[in-house]
Amino acid sequence: MQGLLTDCTVQEAYLNSFLRKRLCIGKTTRTLYDMKKESANATLRKEYERTMNRSFDKKVGSIAIVVTEDTYDKALTAFNIGVAAIEMGMHVSMFFTSRGVNIVTKSYKPRRARWGEAPISWKETFIKRRGGTVLAQLMYQAKDMGVHMYACYTSMVQAGLQERRLLENVKAVRMTEFLGIAIESDIHLVIG
Repeated sequence: MQGLLTDCTVQEAYLNSFLRKRLCIGKTTRTLYDMKKESANATLRKEYERTMNRSFDKKVGSIAIVVTEDTYDKALTAFNIGVAAIEMGMHVSMFFTSRGVNIVTKSYKPRRARWGEAPISWKETFIKRRGGTVLAQLMYQAKDMGVHMYACYTSMVQAGLQERRLLENVKAVRMTEFLGIAIESDIHLVIG
């Protein structure tokens, strides 16, 4: 690090925490916290790219995940399992029914599970600070990796949703069609 700072001076701002010490590098001034945050984001991006480049020769099996609620925690859990399963080489089918169908709409706004729970933005900030992956990133990763997503047609009718409001990689199917897929699956999970 000394080699990088030969032309610059290190300024110490005696603030409340060492994370607020400033480094003068060229003309920009950044806090150590910002540098750690950038490093964490770069690490996450590298891990994502490494995951995308991973290849498996054979399928381990298949998994069917049924999501019945649209809360942030349930959606996060479902997509975490889906992405982990596809990383293992499994064929993943996710079926969104009841209120869960709201997750795969273009206008999805996550909701809290109960009154008094921390706001979603706080949860996402907490997850990002700890180096985790938030729901939007997991949904994008699942789509990229080939997770098959289905929305329950009956639930769409009950909620007044039209197919054009679904995300582009989501197919609207009837319950019997998905049950045909689920019967062939090795593992069945219901999150709701």
